[in-house]
Amino acid sequence: MHTPDAVFEDALAALGAGPSALSADAARSLDDAGYVLFRAVVDPAWLSALREDCDGARHDEGRMSQGGNQQLGCVGTRRGALRAIQWPRLLAAVWHVLRRPFVLGSVAWRNPRHGLGQQGLHADWSGRGDPGAYHVVTALWYLDDLEPDNGPTRVVPGTHKLRRSPPKSFADPASHHPQEMAVQAEAGSVLVFNGHLWHSGTRNRSGAPRRTLQCCFIGREHRDTSPTAVDDANGLSPAARLVLGAMESAGRRSLG
Repeated sequence: MHTPDAVFEDALAALGAGPSALSADAARSLDDAGYVLFRAVVDPAWLSALREDCDGARHDEGRMSQGGNQQLGCVGTRRGALRAIQWPRLLAAVWHVLRRPFVLGSVAWRNPRHGLGQQGLHADWSGRGDPGAYHVVTALWYLDDLEPDNGPTRVVPGTHKLRRSPPKSFADPASHHPQEMAVQAEAGSVLVFNGHLWHSGTRNRSGAPRRTLQCCFIGREHRDTSPTAVDDANGLSPAARLVLGAMESAGRRSLG
């Protein structure tokens, strides 16, 4: 009888996200630095679809918050985003970090307005669960060039290994860590990082657009605390529905 992990790995392989989907360099970067940047991997047609998804979300789900965030209740039929959450290299990276079955936890758009977007350094996990395991992986799909003045993501390499949130002093958006780095990348690039890594958005000083699709994947044991964003998505293959967590109740029970 196949174990839940084996069934899940078979589904990953069916989506092209088997062990060969992630290069040794990418895996090493995730292990050592806590993140990997895939540069300009989104083709022009796909990038256009993602931008349409982002811009159309304002009409479909209401206006973005003052800070430029908009949580999606469900990916629905957004063709660019649906392709993004099934991207083989992303799924392989999530498996490499979590090393167990997972689900898609949340999807959101981020587009900080002029003068906004600065956050305090934080991790994407609050400490619940096995302290010896990693519990979340986050991916940021950059739909515009990420430049020094339009609010690039900042990261503190290696801090995922601490498995704890930053000290309270770093919650101040104006604070800086001596080892922080600002990510710069072309539109169509994807930053994938261990969600325990200390990171944050920065202020959009130029006012130039900085549209981002953000998706988080969590260990499957946490799915009840973070409803999946794909339960109502149509057209997903059985393998994609299993991997992303959009399964029928019987299927959920069989995976444990």
